[in-house]
Amino acid sequence: MKSNLSSLKNQGFVNLPYPNDLRNAVNSTVTSWKNFCSLPIKAKTDLPYSNNTAGVGYELKEGKGPKGDRKENFDITTAGTEWLTKHAKQIGNGPALEFITQATELIETMKPYIFEFAEKVEKNFALKGFADEVRKSENAFFVRFIHYFGDRKLEDETASAHTDQSGFTLHLFESDPGLQCLSYDKKWIDMPVSEGETVIIPAMQLQYRSNGELKALCHRVIANTKTAENGRYSAVCFIQLSDTPKYDKEKHGRLQEKVAGFNYDMPFTEFSKLFK
Repeated sequence: MKSNLSSLKNQGFVNLPYPNDLRNAVNSTVTSWKNFCSLPIKAKTDLPYSNNTAGVGYELKEGKGPKGDRKENFDITTAGTEWLTKHAKQIGNGPALEFITQATELIETMKPYIFEFAEKVEKNFALKGFADEVRKSENAFFVRFIHYFGDRKLEDETASAHTDQSGFTLHLFESDPGLQCLSYDKKWIDMPVSEGETVIIPAMQLQYRSNGELKALCHRVIANTKTAENGRYSAVCFIQLSDTPKYDKEKHGRLQEKVAGFNYDMPFTEFSKLFK
């Protein structure tokens, strides 16, 4: 992995090229996800989201208003694969089983890439033990496949502005333009994900882990002429850190409800109070 990670601190994201095996795995799994999305709603809700199975399964969200969550998504983790596979077999859902199998294989394909990135982050930013913590957390890596529905207005926030709760996020696939980030000088800029690379951004745990040096990047998705009508697909991988405190959502609310970029200028002593 040849990369200059200085942009992770200065811009809040880094673009890294995919190895061929990872790109092929991403493309294949996204195709399976699209096939799953085309199933009748009853077939999809037979695999409902459950926190009791390591946070895996299908969710349908039908929010209202210009910032309402209107999408379907499916979370897959290594820890939850056994439950998903068992239930897909029991209900005889072939497309779901194919999707789960390919998504699980995708996580395994990603792991060496993620571990190498973690080693470089540790070295570049003097985060002692960071790579080992990422390795220890591997069963909690989870990939979220998203289908944003159409029937939006031009420049609606298809995905509301927010920072992610985990350590860092890999944006694996975006079917269309529209992904944007809030720069550290508070301007919205495009953050494209190309066919041959991923975009990796810091999240809340990494801001905590780095004592505020690497700031969780605020990002959103904006509807364009095409996606406002037809919707869009995406896939992201959240890398959770098992030994780092987590954002206290119950006490401080959803991150989507925070002012965009609220964490950029916050002193670390105040920022750390948001965690449990």
